[in-house]
Amino acid sequence: MPIEDILAALEPDPDRVLVRNEFAVVGVTVRESGGGRSRLRIEDLRTRQAVELDALELESLAWARHDDLSPLLDPSRSRWAGTGE
Repeated sequence: MPIEDILAALEPDPDRVLVRNEFAVVGVTVRESGGGRSRLRIEDLRTRQAVELDALELESLAWARHDDLSPLLDPSRSRWAGTGE
């Protein structure tokens, strides 16, 4: 689905920040999980796949080098697994 179609179908949400480029569009929101603990929710708006990260997971990303993330950028490792694509 083209990114323009995804953006046009989105319901307005003042709490969501959109991050996009020519390859992806994601929504980012902060979720309060009780006890004063927050999680960052990152959702792939094309597939609706989402993850919620806590402070320790986010700190780990802050320390990661781009090379550390390279395996995550290979869609054959997870995104295309079992989809027949």
